[in-house]
Amino acid sequence: MLRLRLFYGLLTIILLLWSVGAAALLLMRDSVKRFDHQLRMDYQVIDAAQTVRTLNTTINTTYLPSLAGPPPAQAPDRALYDKTRKELEDKLEVIHMSISKDARWESVIDRLDQVFASYFEVYDHYFEGSAVTREDREKLLQSASIQTQRLIDLTENVMTLGEEKMFSGAGKLGEDSGKNTLFVGTLVLLGTSIAVIIYFQLVRHLVDPVSTLERSIDEIRKGNFELTLPQPSQGSEFSKVITAFNDMALELKIRRGESDENLKRANLVNGAILHAIPSPVFVLGDDTGIIQINPAAEALTEKLGVSGRLPLKIQRILEECRETSAHFLPEDPREALLFRIEEQEYYYLPRIFRYDSENSMQSGWAVLLHNVSRIRWLDDMKTNLLSTVSHEIKTPLTGIRMVLHLLLEERSNKLDEMQRVMVTSANEDCERLLVTLNALLDLSRAETGATHLECVPIALEDTIKRAAQLYSGAASNREISIKVEIPAHVSTEILADPIRLDEVLNNLVSNAVKHSPHGGTVTLRISQPDVDYLRVSVIDQGPGVPEGSQSRIFERFYRAPGQEVDGVGLGLFISREIMRAHEGRIGLLERKDDLTEFYIDVPVA
Repeated sequence: MLRLRLFYGLLTIILLLWSVGAAALLLMRDSVKRFDHQLRMDYQVIDAAQTVRTLNTTINTTYLPSLAGPPPAQAPDRALYDKTRKELEDKLEVIHMSISKDARWESVIDRLDQVFASYFEVYDHYFEGSAVTREDREKLLQSASIQTQRLIDLTENVMTLGEEKMFSGAGKLGEDSGKNTLFVGTLVLLGTSIAVIIYFQLVRHLVDPVSTLERSIDEIRKGNFELTLPQPSQGSEFSKVITAFNDMALELKIRRGESDENLKRANLVNGAILHAIPSPVFVLGDDTGIIQINPAAEALTEKLGVSGRLPLKIQRILEECRETSAHFLPEDPREALLFRIEEQEYYYLPRIFRYDSENSMQSGWAVLLHNVSRIRWLDDMKTNLLSTVSHEIKTPLTGIRMVLHLLLEERSNKLDEMQRVMVTSANEDCERLLVTLNALLDLSRAETGATHLECVPIALEDTIKRAAQLYSGAASNREISIKVEIPAHVSTEILADPIRLDEVLNNLVSNAVKHSPHGGTVTLRISQPDVDYLRVSVIDQGPGVPEGSQSRIFERFYRAPGQEVDGVGLGLFISREIMRAHEGRIGLLERKDDLTEFYIDVPVA
């Protein structure tokens, strides 16, 4: 139906355009044709009048001179006269054919007929030969001259009237053109009116339903699912669209109800989960504005006097996370933040992570404050116990170690073979126990944050050379070579505690030598991963760290399963704490080409 309306509307407009154009062309053609005909007639009259004058002159110049002299002996030849008279009569007929209803024109034509008759009568007397005397001939010459002058004057009048008719024809053409323009304008106005009527009909049947549909879609977008569109007239092609729209609105209404129910259920579940979490939880928007908190978080902020916002310490960490777009998920309780609440100290370990969705409006941050005060207290008790027990054991152990050394020196008595074996074994066990006690003391200092550094500018090149020299003997016993690679273009000056850095590097080189196969190679390499750090890599050809243990090898007392090398699992932990104190880094790279690579990054000087 809509297609037919569009077709008929466009067809009507096209027919109107063709009709107006055809009418304008026909009117112009008729006006031009009539003007051309009139112009031709007027031109023929003017040309005939001009020709009459020329022919008159021809006759006069041929015959009148003979009237001025004596009569000729022979009669004049009238052949030229007859021919010229015939042409004059034809031209007079042409002038008669263009006669109009103008009185002046009719008067001129009548007089012209009279003049022609008198003119021809003069020449008839001339050719009859009746004018023999001089007096008669002069009279005839005078009469011919008078008629000639009258003929010239009348032909002049004919030409003037002809020109006037030409000008009047041009004026009439202008009038006809104006009438034609008015007629065409009337047709254009009529066509425009019909086109406007067709336009409003199309708007009513096409544009109005689309506009109504657009407004309805806006209402649906605003959430007004109760809106329905009235059905159009029978046969309208919009009936299917409107039916589909009403069905869609109903379906959206049902889905909106289901979504609301699901949202309410999700809010209830989230609320129950948040209430069940004993630790303070803050759910923040992308602008760090608080969206939701649990009762524990409300109680904490009230006690801290910062109700409705994050504590300042947490806010600073959150700002750093926003700048880097990274999570903050510490595991070590020593990274907990201290808060004083009602004159008591509480330690909270902040864990901040970002949640994202397809809609950026639903992205934000979640903050969980885990109360590790009891863990810190127990950890401090353990650390103090280790420190105290280590000190208490180390004092008598020093005495035992001294006695064993004296016995091995045999200053008082000689030892037999069995006694020497027993004392040597006891001395070795004592040395191992002393190493373990020193490691425990270092552990207690590291855990209490008492790792004291005396940083001075040193050359990293000298540090790795010392480590290579120190373990060259142990490596030689197992036919292991130690290589040192130092790029010529890298400056090795750093700011570090040489003793503590030697301890870290010695621990890594010692492990590499212990785990390298016989005949293998340990490589010590210096590189610069970025402008702020120098890196020392310790690379060995050993079996490497099992994948399941790689994330735990820097934990205290952790040893990978299946190891045949002695140790208590504190070396890498203490090394990590020393590198943290240096504001450096320590880590294990992914195994490549059957090589294991540990590294430390030390800040440049």
